Amino acid sequence: MATLDPWYLIFDKAGDLVDALLHEQPKGEFDAIDFEGTISDTVEKIASAEFNPQEDWSVIIRPVNNGEKLDEKIDRHFEIAVRQSVYVRILYEYNMGRIKENYSESSQPGMLMKVGETMLSAFACAQQHATAWRILKEVRNKSYDKRSQAANQIKAEKKSERELLLRSLIEPALERLRPSGNWRSHVFAAQVIAKYISEISSSCSLPISDNEDELSEKIERMIFTESRLRKAYNENAKQPLDEPAKTRKMNMQVNFGEKK
Repeated sequence: MATLDPWYLIFDKAGDLVDALLHEQPKGEFDAIDFEGTISDTVEKIASAEFNPQEDWSVIIRPVNNGEKLDEKIDRHFEIAVRQSVYVRILYEYNMGRIKENYSESSQPGMLMKVGETMLSAFACAQQHATAWRILKEVRNKSYDKRSQAANQIKAEKKSERELLLRSLIEPALERLRPSGNWRSHVFAAQVIAKYISEISSSCSLPISDNEDELSEKIERMIFTESRLRKAYNENAKQPLDEPAKTRKMNMQVNFGEKK
């Protein structure tokens, strides 16, 4: 069974986010951006302690006031989103790399979890400011009607980002939290994983509900309906789940038989 590094998933998604942010710039700004230079400069400033990336976590996202300059707020959200995405990658490549190189395997899990929780907080911050940046760009560039459409689109994107983050936590947890003898049901798996994610969400202020009942129902549904999560569950379960289409077909056959 292949071992899946849950923190690499966050590292990879952070890379996708910063790449998307840079490429979503307007054409004139896009052409003027030195992509490698932007990332290298951010890495250098964080490494030299020129600023503390965790100070970004206390920045409150508020509506634009009449006296504020919209362009400045847009630039600010962009800078924070890029900085936090890069910070996630530094934490994984440098901090986790150093732990794996210099500490015994028995002492690594707790230390890696601590760094991982910081990664999750930074990634959540990056997502929030990326969403704010996109919304304010639409406010600046679109008419009222188009802004309403854009707001709905951004709302859907934000929901998608939350589900992406949730999915990236569920998949490795299906293996890492697996009990002795494997999972007895996907309902039980959802309950255990919901408790684990709820604790992380609460301690790291992630954009994921920390209500265990809501999380459990959502995770249960995702495991059953999403092929990738269903596959991960089946690899660690006593009995594999049937595909939803097959289950529906069986129910239809049973109902048809009852009508006869």
